[in-house]
Amino acid sequence: MMTIKDKHLKVLSCLVILLLGMLFVPAASASSSSSDIPPIPSAFKGNLKGDAEHAGPGLVISAYIDSKLVGSNTLTEVGEYKLAVNGTEQDNGKAITFKLGGVASEPVSVTYKHGDAPVKLDLTFNGDFIPPTIETLSAFPTYILNDGKDFSTVKAKVVDDSGIKSVTLDLSPISQGVVSLKSEGGDLYTYDITSTEAGEFKFQFTAANPSGNSVVDKDRISITVLKENQLATTFGGSDGIFSPEEIANLVKDNNVSSGVKYAVLGTYFADGWDRI
Repeated sequence: MMTIKDKHLKVLSCLVILLLGMLFVPAASASSSSSDIPPIPSAFKGNLKGDAEHAGPGLVISAYIDSKLVGSNTLTEVGEYKLAVNGTEQDNGKAITFKLGGVASEPVSVTYKHGDAPVKLDLTFNGDFIPPTIETLSAFPTYILNDGKDFSTVKAKVVDDSGIKSVTLDLSPISQGVVSLKSEGGDLYTYDITSTEAGEFKFQFTAANPSGNSVVDKDRISITVLKENQLATTFGGSDGIFSPEEIANLVKDNNVSSGVKYAVLGTYFADGWDRI
């Protein structure tokens, strides 16, 4: 059974441990370098004015100090922006300049203050802030083989009164990065997608004009890349076996590439097309 003396000793021990902890914590904090503390960004938000009054989602607003990019964000609302500026203590007192879609704002008198409270700042931009228009966009055929040779052709028609600077496709889902579409004239652009990776994929399509305004589509470019051992289960019905009728329907299906059709015929019919 614990005596009153034992209780007092236990309480005293706890106090000693607590006191020692309080003594060591400041020392550890003092030994930490201020450079270990991440910089606190300055936050700006406000309305967009001038030609940018109706600028909307998709446009990128950016901030610069001494021509160095120190922050960027994509607009999510029409005529409004939010932006965090990540400068350093050495940037304190330096002027900040802003750009929207590559267009510089009208001059503003604002300097960077390390860790300053959020600032309400309206910005005026004059220029072209209307993104290009995607008139047509498709990928055909939608089913191809994963042999790296079979392909699906992306076709796009993109228009803009100020011209088109770039038309790209993000093929990162099949480990090919961002690629540029080929201009065919008349606002038409094409690209042949090949892949050695199998699966169902969607690719992001982006078109930009010379002012940096861009339009993005994430849904319309969708293809399925198949391995040869997936053809029977994909097109041969629940039993995974092709009937003459299923083969005939496959040959007529314009969504299926010639590569897939030849692979099916070569596997299941020794004489190929004349068996249909």
